[in-house]
Amino acid sequence: MKTNKLIATFLFSLFIIQNSIGQDDKFTGYATSLVNSDSILKIETFGLANREKKINYSKNTIQPIGSVSKTFIGISLMIAKEKGLVDLDKNINEYLNFTIENPYFDSSNVITLRHLATHTSGIIDNKKIYESAYSYDIHPKTPLKNYLYEHLNHNTKNVKKSFSKQKAGTTYQYSNIGAALAAYIIEKASDKSFYEFTKEHIFTPLGMHNTGWFYKDINTTHHSVLYDEKDNPLPPYSCVTYPDGSLKTTIQDLSLYLIELIKGYNGTSKLLTKKSWNEFYTKNFNTNNAIKNISLKEPNSGIFITYFKSGKIGHTGSDLGASAFMMFDPKTNKGQILMANEDLSADNLKEFKTIWKTLF
Repeated sequence: MKTNKLIATFLFSLFIIQNSIGQDDKFTGYATSLVNSDSILKIETFGLANREKKINYSKNTIQPIGSVSKTFIGISLMIAKEKGLVDLDKNINEYLNFTIENPYFDSSNVITLRHLATHTSGIIDNKKIYESAYSYDIHPKTPLKNYLYEHLNHNTKNVKKSFSKQKAGTTYQYSNIGAALAAYIIEKASDKSFYEFTKEHIFTPLGMHNTGWFYKDINTTHHSVLYDEKDNPLPPYSCVTYPDGSLKTTIQDLSLYLIELIKGYNGTSKLLTKKSWNEFYTKNFNTNNAIKNISLKEPNSGIFITYFKSGKIGHTGSDLGASAFMMFDPKTNKGQILMANEDLSADNLKEFKTIWKTLF
């Protein structure tokens, strides 16, 4: 359900070619944005937010952005660290009211927030367990704490299903559940819900007034209908592990956020101190910390922020009926965003590859 390399490749191609080809009828609706460190340079929207009612996709259309949401966990971790609430390199059990240990190792295998933020904790997404987090409800039926306790608590019956046989800090294994755990630790350390924490410290300061984690937090009349790969409209759904990919926002709001990320990279953002921005962007993998299973297309990681082989920095995301792509070039300080309200498929990718080749 979440980010994968096929989606990232498709979205990059689509972003580059969309101005030349306009709206493609294979996709219901999408928006693109170009920004620099000072302002939004261009926003363009295409197609429909609601095919049945013939409502155009606009800069005010709200939709989920998938795993791009994880970058907000990263920023939140740095804010919490600045406040003295967390240490990224301490045992996560210091912040929890239940114990999490990899059942394949003894207690000397310490899991930290840095491991969670770089997907090297040993926590994995068991397909059945992770899919159980989704339901066709407008709000998760199960609290995040209960879900994490059920599947990660050290003495739970099936805890082995949620861990790999790899020690913490040694192997990259993308984990949505691990990301949600990091957000829950912020809740415990701050004594605030993750929604309240992000609204107070990120959304409000940046003027992201059309952004929220749940349907109740947004103007639902602006929310796009989401479509599967066969163009079927999907009913509203929710996910217990919502911080890993359920943020709902507009191309306008996300553009403001990307501008701030670029400012932060250059040390001019006041959302975090320069020291915190530096740690947020510092590459965690190097010859002294050789990590197994790293993708050559995404060779390094900051704190829930990805370094791509191209040299660009950002994150990609997908979920049921939604896709998103956000990154910037640190050499030019220009960034791009694409948001689409539809699932991606091999058929879509093939068609756009054909268009890409035709352009050249």
